[in-house]
Amino acid sequence: MIRERLQKLYVWYRLFPAAVFLYIVFYPFLANLVASNTELLDNRPLKAKPTELTRDFAKEFEAYYNDTFAGRKKLLKKYGKIQYKLGIDNGITIQGQKGWAFYDSAKVPDGYTLVDYFGKVRFTEAEMKRMAEGITKARDYYEKRGIKYYLIIAPNKEGLYSEYMPSHLQGDRVSDKSRMDLAVEYLQKHTDVNVINFREVLTASKHKYGVNLYYPGDSHWNEVGAYVAFEKLSETLSLDGIRGIPRKPLRKEMIGLKGFYSSDLNRLGGDEDISYSVDFLSGKEGKAVVSLDNRFFEVWENPKAPVKKTVLMIRDAFGLALMPYLDKTFAKNVFAHNRYNKRHELDRLVDEYKPDIMIEEMVERYFDRLLKYNELYGE
Repeated sequence: MIRERLQKLYVWYRLFPAAVFLYIVFYPFLANLVASNTELLDNRPLKAKPTELTRDFAKEFEAYYNDTFAGRKKLLKKYGKIQYKLGIDNGITIQGQKGWAFYDSAKVPDGYTLVDYFGKVRFTEAEMKRMAEGITKARDYYEKRGIKYYLIIAPNKEGLYSEYMPSHLQGDRVSDKSRMDLAVEYLQKHTDVNVINFREVLTASKHKYGVNLYYPGDSHWNEVGAYVAFEKLSETLSLDGIRGIPRKPLRKEMIGLKGFYSSDLNRLGGDEDISYSVDFLSGKEGKAVVSLDNRFFEVWENPKAPVKKTVLMIRDAFGLALMPYLDKTFAKNVFAHNRYNKRHELDRLVDEYKPDIMIEEMVERYFDRLLKYNELYGE
């Protein structure tokens, strides 16, 4: 009796690896008959299903299937959790203190957050002079067309919340002032272009409202951080003669819980950050009347907005959180991702939408792109 049971167990023992193998191979295929993955999980668009029979059909279908097979979301999240718990480098995330995560953007590449953080590398005098010439040409380009030009910079999270960076990296930091900070000071001294570095106002507000200004598990500021920046921008615009901008100083009671936000740095680990709402002109929202290119280009109109002007904003991902506040302020907003920051595109947007105000928003890690503005705005 015991021998027969042992023989049966041995058979199952021999079959178990094969069963697991078959399950892994065929489960996604069978599950795809009733469901598929449609969620953007790893910071890029999912591959589209090929519709034409071409030489690359098999390769394109494989890429589509790899992105959309059922169970992909759970599999990636479990893999991310294992990486997070074991402290394995996932390629872009620096695990900081107290649950904070930071962006090692050079590995993508997507700028140089750690170069900015350590403070060892500086822009040379020649580079800052070149930047000054470039943004002056940009200001002149818009001024000739009757458009006011503003350059605004969001500081990297790594510098703003440096107290949560890993201790071994904190020891290698030589200055609280980054190369962007010093370059902005140079530009403000040697040009008359409106350049706003939000670091000072964000630093002063970090502990003022009882909430974080950047997401702990994400590389961007949240709705509250964006509003603090918007307040500073509104002040600058008002001082520059743009009338009618509503001014509502931020108070704790204006901040509410909105929900949860899927973090880009810990997204694969399934982590979510708290998302907030800010009570600013609530109920007076406009709407997108044009939305193209996966929402990288949008036009919003709001007849209820107090300032009857058109804004063109060239932005990166930090600009997304500013968009609702600009929408409630200006009658028309043209929001274009920085992939549109090319001369022929700028010419087209200016000619088509005839903006009154041009706001160029960029995060600190993209600041060295100003070195190319002599060519971008050269005649």
